[in-house]
Amino acid sequence: MKKEKSHFWEKFIPAWAIMPLLSILIVNGFVYWGSGLLTKNRIHYDFTTALDRAVPLIPEFVWVYILAFPFWAASYILAARRGKDWFYRFVATDLTIHALCFVIFILVPTTNIRPEIAGDSFSEVILKLIYALDGGKSPSNLFPSIHCYVSWLCWRGLKGAGEIPRGYQIFSLFAASLVIISTQVLKQHYLADAIGAIALVELWWRFYAKGNRHHWVVRIFERKKEMDNKMGDRL
Repeated sequence: MKKEKSHFWEKFIPAWAIMPLLSILIVNGFVYWGSGLLTKNRIHYDFTTALDRAVPLIPEFVWVYILAFPFWAASYILAARRGKDWFYRFVATDLTIHALCFVIFILVPTTNIRPEIAGDSFSEVILKLIYALDGGKSPSNLFPSIHCYVSWLCWRGLKGAGEIPRGYQIFSLFAASLVIISTQVLKQHYLADAIGAIALVELWWRFYAKGNRHHWVVRIFERKKEMDNKMGDRL
């Protein structure tokens, strides 16, 4: 029974992809919450421009913002279907950008001034809740936007993959674009945050697409797998 259950789950998530995916989740939490704690009492910079202020607040986009999370989960799992080599390139890109985000968050803490939400529609109530959970009137860790970079990487990592249905690849571009727009019209991020996020993905995706530059990730996870196997044999 256990063997059949394991085989069922491996149709969706290969066993070798579980640890890299969990590592990304843990690193994301550390980068976001850890940098926030370390810069809590620091001066924060506001990169808001006149163009940003001209963008209207559209509370209804809060649902796009929230639905980004299952979109990310599905896309990161699907990325493993490209096979180990490409998936490890994907993981290397993600972990590198997360590390850079952490450094930038520490060196250049950023914030913005969120608008007052006077209405009480369901979308506005949910947006108020998100604001409250995410720094209140003075959020931090804005540049570059993790929301934008993860969404763009979901599309970039699946683009052109023969193992992924073309329909989902098109959907991922559409979804990533909507999520990035949502960060702007919800006043969660501004133009510089989105541009910086997309630029990082494009730069590091191209970097790891060549040669064996991603093999540091392969060594980390494959070595751990070998150690686990040896431990299992001893037991």
